[in-house]
Amino acid sequence: MNTDESKLKAALIRKRRIELNWKQEAFAKSLPMANSSFSEMERGMRPITEELYKNIANKLKLPTLTTEWLKEQRFLMDLIKEKLYFCDYKEACSLYKDLQFKDELLNNSILFLEYNLTSFIYNVTFSNNKETKKVKYLKKYIDCLDNTQIYQFILYQGILEKNLHHPSKALDYFQTLFDNPYSINYFVDLLYYQTAICLIQIGHLALAHKYNNKAENLFKENDNFKRAAFSQMHEAIIYTHENHPTEAGKIYEKLLKTYSQYLTDQDINIILSNAGNNYVNATQYDKAQNIYKQLKPGWQNIPEIFYGIAWTLLQTDQHDKLDEFLKYSKQYPKNKFIKDMLEIINLQRKPNNEKEIETKLKACEKYLNREGSSEGMIFIYEQLIQYYETRSIVKQVKYLKKLNELNKRGMQYEQ
Repeated sequence: MNTDESKLKAALIRKRRIELNWKQEAFAKSLPMANSSFSEMERGMRPITEELYKNIANKLKLPTLTTEWLKEQRFLMDLIKEKLYFCDYKEACSLYKDLQFKDELLNNSILFLEYNLTSFIYNVTFSNNKETKKVKYLKKYIDCLDNTQIYQFILYQGILEKNLHHPSKALDYFQTLFDNPYSINYFVDLLYYQTAICLIQIGHLALAHKYNNKAENLFKENDNFKRAAFSQMHEAIIYTHENHPTEAGKIYEKLLKTYSQYLTDQDINIILSNAGNNYVNATQYDKAQNIYKQLKPGWQNIPEIFYGIAWTLLQTDQHDKLDEFLKYSKQYPKNKFIKDMLEIINLQRKPNNEKEIETKLKACEKYLNREGSSEGMIFIYEQLIQYYETRSIVKQVKYLKKLNELNKRGMQYEQ
């Protein structure tokens, strides 16, 4: 038995014994075995003979699994991670469903840590942040993970923090991996990619350019053209934040020509959503309208597009079309922020609604701060600044300062 397998068997014995409410001393006595020797064995400090393991497995009701079956499950878990890397989410979901059918067997095999790590990676990928319990679970057995598994675990802890709107915490995890003497194929690509996103979020745009370009080159080397396309989209977002909408527009145009064959309609809609916001932020509403005309079927699943289209119609005085669009938008689900934005847009074109608009904007500011989300704050602050400026109220200074702290970050929808 190799060292890694021995450590996994020891960890499995400890886990299963606790699950079955066996006290260590009582279980050691049942073998029979000295408690001190059994304790050392459970901690991976004493070898486990095949005969002893069979005896323990029988008492703990562990399944008998063939080497071939274990090999197949390892291959399946590696394949799920690969599909997630290449954004083949439909296939990844199908494979993961197959994996879940074997939940009990996997959790009672030496693959229990690899299975829980794969589940963690899968759920973080789909922003299922309820899986935070897996972090504590995996940390408990971290001494049993190999270098590849530890790299993956650290990376996805960082991605989880990013999903929870904690980019600075995420960057701490990512820096740990940059300090590593080794890297893991595919996962180092994602490391640069996710680091660039966090740097955009905290406004470190020069560094974001650097890491984003590195990610794109790595994705191209591995023929991951979908991720390369989204890296280019992030590059355009950086230019938007740097107040270079024309340069951003050129990137959007180029990436759609270069990568459209690798993208689904929804991928294209995500890119067009950001391109539209680029021109809305630059008050180039004619260009924004041209972008929105290119949307593919299913764009209604991206709430941010409703904001962009409605704001464009408001600013171009297309009030009849705006009425029609706001009515149309009610049939589609949207988060609270987008709903409030559409309501504010509706209020802004009608007289004598100033106080109601101010109240609504400040309510939005309050819940966005509570949720730790900065994506919509630029809109809120700009509207409050405009509101106070037109009334010569000094409160505008407060919001100008807050806006500067956000480094002019706007709404974004990243993959």
